[in-house]
Amino acid sequence: MGPSGSGKTTLLNVLAGQLANASRLHLSGILQLNGRPFSSKNFKFAYVRQEDLFFSQLTVRETLSLAAELQLSNIYSAEERDGYVDDLLFRLGLVNCADSNVGDGKVRGISGGEKKRLSLACELMASPSVIFADEPTTGLDAFQADKVMETLSQLARDGHTVICSIHQPRGSVYVKFDDILLLAEGALVYAGPAHDEPVSYFSKYPCPDHVNPAEFLADLISVDYTCTESVYFSRKRIDGLVEAFVRNSSTIIYKTPLPRTEVCKTNKIACRKSVVKRKGGWWRQFRLLLKRAWMQASRDGPTNKVRARMSVASAIIFGSVFWRMGRSQTSIQDRMGLLQVAAINTAMAALTKTVSVFPKERAIVDKRACEGVLCIRTVPTF
Repeated sequence: MGPSGSGKTTLLNVLAGQLANASRLHLSGILQLNGRPFSSKNFKFAYVRQEDLFFSQLTVRETLSLAAELQLSNIYSAEERDGYVDDLLFRLGLVNCADSNVGDGKVRGISGGEKKRLSLACELMASPSVIFADEPTTGLDAFQADKVMETLSQLARDGHTVICSIHQPRGSVYVKFDDILLLAEGALVYAGPAHDEPVSYFSKYPCPDHVNPAEFLADLISVDYTCTESVYFSRKRIDGLVEAFVRNSSTIIYKTPLPRTEVCKTNKIACRKSVVKRKGGWWRQFRLLLKRAWMQASRDGPTNKVRARMSVASAIIFGSVFWRMGRSQTSIQDRMGLLQVAAINTAMAALTKTVSVFPKERAIVDKRACEGVLCIRTVPTF
């Protein structure tokens, strides 16, 4: 937890393996799991980003079913996959909206909280040991935010390790945390148990009565930009808190092992799935991506109507211009011109649709490719 720009998302990206050393980025330190070097082969990770990336014309059930076909094709029959999808819908409270379109800014669909839970459901397909969630309450009202955090809390009780970043949670959300790590301008201010322990740790700065501890902590580690004097004193306070934590903390803060077996006990199907390679064959992935693209395109009624009207209008214009060309030798150039204009018009009509949807769909496919769900050779065919 920490103010904007404190490094929460960057920390999650490093822990989840989304960032690596580059010419403009240098990473230092040791990343270990249970005292061993980090390895994605031993533990499955899921990363729920701030943005909810879905195909707007697909329903919630179809989104999960296609994800199951991509990731579980070599493990389950169709009946078993459908049963697993139904179980995810029930666990994450998506049963009532299972047959509703996901929607987006232009298409009416499910609510923001339901989209966030759908993101969790898609990530749970891999039966992850660790779930990273980057500000899962962003853009949600207080009620939806509480429901999403309750879902994450339930996943933690089921045996998953949940690590999430959050800006300033309400009181009912803060009490769900087991441990908390406070960041201020990229530095650690506190790392330890949540609830009343952070307030006791910062006893030098007493928390007022009847105040949400999360709001008190957020104010304590934030820089006040009201004036030059307030900036100076707030930075001085934060520097003192960082130095105090460095003096008082040990090298290893937590030593809680990740429960590889506990998740398997609660869900034998998920355990069986987690040790099998998720990628299917190239042809199967191509067929599923083509099926998904066809479903998305064929259900886009307004766009299809516009394209149909444009085709009819173009046909009328071309027909009136090239009417009665005749069949003599002199009409060959006219026919060649008609074919050229018709080909250009068809290509431009298809390009207009592609340009509008390509950035969003590429982000979805790239995300799945980075997670190892899709083969890179299949990506250009989506």
